[in-house]
Amino acid sequence: MSAALDLAVCYEDLTGQPTMEPAKGQDVTDVDARLVAQAQTGDFAAFEELVRTYRNDVYGLAYHFLRNREEAWDISQEVFIKTHRSLARFRGDSSFKTWLMRITANQCKDYLKKRRLDAVPFNDAIETHDAPSVVPGPDASVEAKELGAAITKALEALPFKHRTAFVLREFDGLSYEEMAHVMNCNIGTVMSRLHHARRKLQASLKRMGFARG
Repeated sequence: MSAALDLAVCYEDLTGQPTMEPAKGQDVTDVDARLVAQAQTGDFAAFEELVRTYRNDVYGLAYHFLRNREEAWDISQEVFIKTHRSLARFRGDSSFKTWLMRITANQCKDYLKKRRLDAVPFNDAIETHDAPSVVPGPDASVEAKELGAAITKALEALPFKHRTAFVLREFDGLSYEEMAHVMNCNIGTVMSRLHHARRKLQASLKRMGFARG
């Protein structure tokens, strides 16, 4: 059995297993650094622990881009396979998580290019993000769906680099510094792309009759 296949099976077998919490007073980046160092020497158990820790983050980011559970699952496995193969080149210039998110974003971008997809639907994310605790009435529900569809359409019109900035910030909650590492640019560029994404989104919604105020 190949190493790549072993890793894919490993990722599947990890489903449902608890993630080891850092010891009290120990920073997660210290834990990651130790596990990465061990994995770089060939300790596959250490890499398994990294997979357990970040599989949900990888899957979540892939799903935000692809909006398809099976495709996001496949991309997640590919990401960890690629990460395992590239681990020797990781030098710790960023945290392991941001490096992993960068690989994930690039994998999604390549996948979308291959499928000639210029748009990423966000209906499900919009409808479930910050969902109210009280079930809305019929009119409110219809209005929310219409707004969700409008936001989806507006997001689909954004360039990939602007959508990436929006997703990483608004859905994954990354800091500007983390986004800069993932997007391979400086913080100023991150802020500019996010600003353009929000401005274009607001303008699109206004044209569709969803302007605020």
